Amino acid sequence: MPVDLRTHDPSDDVHINPRTNKAAIIRVLYTNPNYGFTPSEIHNRLDDIPKGSITGTLTRLLNDGDIGKTADGYYHALKGRDDLRRFARGLVQVQALTDRYDDDFTPDDIEQTDDHPTSDAHSETRQHSGADEEPVPEDWIESVDDSEQA
Repeated sequence: MPVDLRTHDPSDDVHINPRTNKAAIIRVLYTNPNYGFTPSEIHNRLDDIPKGSITGTLTRLLNDGDIGKTADGYYHALKGRDDLRRFARGLVQVQALTDRYDDDFTPDDIEQTDDHPTSDAHSETRQHSGADEEPVPEDWIESVDDSEQA
């Protein structure tokens, strides 16, 4: 997936498979950053995951520094983890798209779109885009080869 090079920081990539229990729990906590949840409350929101798996995954996430826990047992998102907040928002957006189109998409279908080269029709559309649209990286990054030819 392409990244916006103006804001990309390679040190904040999240390496969590979106189809895992970790990702589901991250989504719950980081889309509700002002709340703390008990394992039972998280289980109620993610009823397709066994409660024992919730507890084990929460422990791993806590030990990895991905989430916090209050002294009285409430798990919560960490304020400084903008990378996980963006990851959680991405999970919500993918879910909203798949729900909206009500097709039988799987995460494998979505990931496969990255492997296809950009079509000529798409590049034509980009050439005729309006001045008020944000430029794509090809428009604002000069490659080394282009500068040597000039």
